[in-house]
This record gives sequence, structure tokens and C-alpha cells, in this order.
Amino acid sequence: MNKTVNELVSSAPPGELADVVEDLNVIIDNPAAISAAVDSYVEQGVVASGLIASKWNSHQGKYACHVNKKLYNVDGLKAIDIEDFETEGVDANLVNSLERYGEAHYPSTYAFTVVPGSTTEIVIIGQRNNLENYYSGQWKSHYSINGSKVVGEIAITIHYFEEGNVRMTFNEKVEGSGSDVVSVIEKIENDVTLKVVDKFTDLNQKSFKNLRRLLPVTRSKINWGKAIGNYRLGSDVVNKK
Repeated sequence: MNKTVNELVSSAPPGELADVVEDLNVIIDNPAAISAAVDSYVEQGVVASGLIASKWNSHQGKYACHVNKKLYNVDGLKAIDIEDFETEGVDANLVNSLERYGEAHYPSTYAFTVVPGSTTEIVIIGQRNNLENYYSGQWKSHYSINGSKVVGEIAITIHYFEEGNVRMTFNEKVEGSGSDVVSVIEKIENDVTLKVVDKFTDLNQKSFKNLRRLLPVTRSKINWGKAIGNYRLGSDVVNKK
């Protein structure tokens, strides 16, 4: 049961975790399993009240933002128990560059954090959620910086559910090198963007197109109702009743 719960929660599209949890609470009576699954979901990286929570910036049972110098917990994707955090901070030039990068390339919700250490960890999350119009999407990047070398992984998920249910996911390990870390990240993410566009085009032109059943074009009106039985397809359906 715990494995099933964890799989259901981990598959929650961006912005829809609360709905998944609400449904699970109705279906099963196991709040501990649901809570543990949500914790695992958060560990993979979420935006909580404008702050990043992930396994890369966990600190003594909470999450640490070295940029804003805050410690916090996460409940329902909201940052709670926020307190000041004593830290040496991070490179101000790197922070400023990441802020400018986000403003230029992420049109909606954007958050990032930088975690100093033997390697510098950077987590970037961009989201555009509009559930009222039946779509949500998230771009999540994690990079480990060691000198001029940048390695990481990008995970993208898009959910569109108007009169259907379409989910596209994209995951790729990436790497690059250069003296300007943000420029390296920009090149990596531009390259990945082009791959996603190609994948989406392929999905639309091939996979979706193959799902459509081709029907003959007769250029004649169909008389619906009882007269449908006069047509071959209609008579087949009527005779099977």
C-alpha cells in the first residue's frame, strides 16, 4: 500500500498535489503513508511560498535558503516555521546573475537557491500553473558546480486536461563548462528547450495524429435520430442493440 501511495503522490502534476492528497485521504485511511509520500515529493524540489525546498538544501530537519538566510519547514507547499538562519551566504554576483536570468527566461513563477559547500548546488524551479484553464507545467533544474565544470539534471512536466488528459515529461542529464556559470546554464537550458520543442512537435505530428481514426468524406449531410439506421455504421450499431 505504501508503495502505491508513494507512486500516486510522486506522479502529481505541478500545482495539483493538494488535489491528489485530498482524493487519497478519501480513498484510504493511512495518513502516515500519505504524509511520508508528500515528504518524498517535496524532497525532489518544490516552490513553497517563493522558497525552494529540496533534498539539496535540507538542513537539520528543515530547509535552508542561503540566499535569503532563512530556515523553514513545508506544509501543503507553504513555507512555515520560518526563522533567521546564520550563514556565510553565497556569491552576490552569482545571485544577481541568477535573478536576471530568471526575469529574462522564466515568464511565471520562478525561484532558485544556491547551496555552498565543496561543490556549489543550484536549484532552479519555474512554474506556470493555470488550473482554471486546464493546464500546469514545471521546469526543474539542479546543477552541481565544481570550479568551471557544471553537471546536473533537468526535469520538465506538462499537464493539459481540457476534454482529455495529456501528460508530457522530459528528463535529461546535462553538463557544461565555463568561467561564467549562469552563461553555461543558459546554454544548457536553451539546448534542452529546443529538444523539448522537437519532442512536442513529434508528439503532435505523429503520436496524436495516429490516434485519430480516418473517416471517409462524403460531403453529404447525416440525418441523425432514427434515420441513422439507414447508414452502414449506424445500422451496425442499431442491430447490435
